[in-house]
Amino acid sequence: MQNDKEIVELIKEAYPLEPRKSFVTETQQTLMKSARRMNRRKRIKHLSLAALGFALCVTASSWFLFFDGGAELNRSFSTFFDNEPSAGISAGEPYVYIYHTHNQESFTPEGSSGEVIEEKHEAKNISVVGNRLSNLLNEKGINTIHEQKNVSQTLEERGWTFADSYKISREYFTETLEDHKNIELALDIHRDSRKKDETTLKSGNKQYARIVFIVSSSSSRLEENLELAKLFNEKLERKVPGISRGVFVKSKENLQEQNTYNQDLIDQVLLVNVGGVENTLEEEYRTAKVLAEVIKEYIEDK
Repeated sequence: MQNDKEIVELIKEAYPLEPRKSFVTETQQTLMKSARRMNRRKRIKHLSLAALGFALCVTASSWFLFFDGGAELNRSFSTFFDNEPSAGISAGEPYVYIYHTHNQESFTPEGSSGEVIEEKHEAKNISVVGNRLSNLLNEKGINTIHEQKNVSQTLEERGWTFADSYKISREYFTETLEDHKNIELALDIHRDSRKKDETTLKSGNKQYARIVFIVSSSSSRLEENLELAKLFNEKLERKVPGISRGVFVKSKENLQEQNTYNQDLIDQVLLVNVGGVENTLEEEYRTAKVLAEVIKEYIEDK
């Protein structure tokens, strides 16, 4: 019996492994064509990548040179870092509560053509100022609840009078505190009934709605609320001198039914009048921006 090796040797001797020259030439040409096609595809791919990279560089350069791309990039980074939660604020938990006991207090200049805005209005009222303040605080990383319940509507549904407004807002406030234990600052935002010359500040080429803080002497937390009001007043005045009309303490003699303005519920509650009936929303919003800056500083300093 022959083994495998011997069989292979016999095959070699019987069928010499010498291919025809024509076969070798044809195979060589076929392989060279394939190689050239592969090289061409590689060159096209490399050129395409190079062209794309060049185009991206030109676009980026144009953005920076002609469209103020550097400033936009800086703004993006600033926005990112400004929106980081401040120290002392639990992520996701609201820290500030904004509400309106007199939620339909309006602004007479805000009527559109032919529209007369009275001192109360269902849409163009102080609640939109509170909403702006809430958004500004949220943008600064300060989690805020803006009360959406309608005090005026609830009064009407219950058949209560305007004098009962604080009873309704107290219900809303209490419910919010039960659901959100981290709230440490509450602002009841109103607008004053005084005329524009008292409620408006012109600083440079801008007009601001002036602020006044009201503190109830009937509150069991009078000392804490008064201290906070004075601190906010000082901070506002340092930013825009004259923007605040000061802090007023309402004594029991000046209060109907010794109203606490809900300032007995937590240590930091402020009743804030922002502007008056003759101020514009633009003036109100400008002041809300300054107030948001003060609140942010206050929280960061705690």
